[in-house]
Amino acid sequence: MNLAICRELVAVAQATKDSDSLDPRHRRKMPVQQIAPHTPTTSNPRQSLALLWTPCIVTLLYLGGSLLLFKFGPVDWPVRNEGELWAFNALYLSMFLGGYAAALHQRHRWTADGSGTSSRDFAARFFWPVWLCAALVVLIGHRNLTLGPSYLPTTLFSDFVDGLVDPLGAYLYKLSDEAKGNFAGNPALTLLFGVLAFSKLVLVHMLVAGWPALSRLKKLLGCLVALFPIASGVCVGTNKPVFDVAFMFAAILAANVFMAPSGARLAFIGSRRALIALTAGVFVFAGAYFQHTMNARAPGLGYAESLSSTAGAVRLKPGFQSYCENADEWTAKGCHLASIGSIYLTQGYYGMSLSLDIPHETTYGLGHSKFILDTLKKYLGIDLAPRTFQHKIHGQWSATGQWHSAYSQWANDVGFAGVGLVMLTLGFYACAIWISALATHNAAAVCSIPLLATLIIFIPANNQVFNLFESLATFIVLFLAWVASLAIRPRARLRAS
Repeated sequence: MNLAICRELVAVAQATKDSDSLDPRHRRKMPVQQIAPHTPTTSNPRQSLALLWTPCIVTLLYLGGSLLLFKFGPVDWPVRNEGELWAFNALYLSMFLGGYAAALHQRHRWTADGSGTSSRDFAARFFWPVWLCAALVVLIGHRNLTLGPSYLPTTLFSDFVDGLVDPLGAYLYKLSDEAKGNFAGNPALTLLFGVLAFSKLVLVHMLVAGWPALSRLKKLLGCLVALFPIASGVCVGTNKPVFDVAFMFAAILAANVFMAPSGARLAFIGSRRALIALTAGVFVFAGAYFQHTMNARAPGLGYAESLSSTAGAVRLKPGFQSYCENADEWTAKGCHLASIGSIYLTQGYYGMSLSLDIPHETTYGLGHSKFILDTLKKYLGIDLAPRTFQHKIHGQWSATGQWHSAYSQWANDVGFAGVGLVMLTLGFYACAIWISALATHNAAAVCSIPLLATLIIFIPANNQVFNLFESLATFIVLFLAWVASLAIRPRARLRAS
C-alpha cells in the first residue's frame, strides 16, 4: 500500500499542466467538452516574479529580523566573537540568496510536462489508505511522546485535561524515571512510524486540495487525525506538536492558494472557509498554550537569569526590565511573553558565538542530527558527540538543555565556513520546491513546504527537521518522490520572464 501511494505521489506530481503549455491554436479547434476536464488549475509562475521571490524575501527578512532581535531585543546576551558571528551570518544569508537566484534562473528544470492522476482523483482513490497510514502514525507517535504503556490512548481525555490544567506537572512527569521505566519501545513499529510519517502531510494536502469535494465523514475523520498531535503535545505539556500542526496547515493552505490562478484565489479561499477558520483557531490555541506553559515553567521575568552559562550573566536589559516591573498586569504579561519568545528565538545565536573560536573536528556528515548521533551510539557504540561544538561548550552552555542554532549543528560536519555551502544548497532547494509546487501542483513539493518552513523557522534555534526521526524520514521520502517525479517525466522548458 505504501509503495502504491508513493507511485501515485509521483504521478500526481505531474498532474496539471500550465495553461500556456497548450498551443492556443489547438485549443480553439478543440470542443469545449474535451478541454474542460483538463482545464488548468495551476498558477503561471512566469507572470509573477514577485510570487517566485516571496519565500526568499520572507526568509531573509525573518533571519535578519532574528539577528536584530538578538542584538537589540530585551535580552542582554554576553556575546563572544561578535564580529565573526555577524560576518558568518551575513555570509549565510548571502549564500541563501545566491542559491535561490541560481535555482530561479534554471526554473524550467523544476517543472514537468505530461499528464497524470489529478489531485481530486488521487484524493478519491487513496484517501482511506492515506488516512489509515496517518492514523497509525499519530497513534504510534502519541505513545512514543507520552511514554504510555499502550498504543491505544485509553487515558487520552484525562491526560489532556491534566496537560491543560498543569502543563509543568505533565512535562516533568514525562522526564521522570518513573515514566521512562514504564515505557518499552518497539523498534519494528518505530521503523514503520518513520516510513509512514509522510502520510500526515499528504493527508493535510488532500484535505486542502479536495475540501469541497470531500464527504462530511472524510472531512471529520481527516481533521481528527491531522489535529490529533495537538492532543499528544498537551498531554505532556509540550508546545512543539501544537505549533507543528499549525505550521503544517498554514503552509499547505498558503501553497494551494498561490498555486491557484490569480483570478480564482478568492473563490478557492471562499470554498475553504471552515478549514481556514480551523487553522486560525489552531494558531490562537498554540499562542495561548505557549503563554500558559511558559507561565508555569518560568513565571515572572527571571527566566533569563536562570539560563545556565558560565561565559557570562544572561539577563534582561535594565530598561526593559524596569518598564515591565512598573507596568500594569496585561502589559506585564506581554513583557513576559516577549522576553520568553526572544530567548527561545535567539539563544541559539549565543551558543553559536561560544563555538566560533573552537577548533573543528569533522563528524563525517553525521553530526548535524541529534537523532543520528544518538542512534549511532545506541546501536553501534559509536559516540561522535565529543567531536561536536555543542559538546565542547557544554561547560559554558548546555549541549542538551539549551539551543545552539542549526548553523552550529551543520558546522559539526563542515565547519562554520562550510555552512555557507549548506545555505547555498538550502536556498537552491527551497526555490526549486516552490516553483515545482506553483507550476505543476507537484504533490511531493507541496508537502515539502511545511518541512522547509519549519527548518527555516528553527535555524536560530536548532536543526529541527533533522534532529527528529519522524521529520527526517518524512523529508527523505518526499525528497525522493520529488526527484523521481522530475526524472520519470519529460521536462518542459519555461521561458524566462
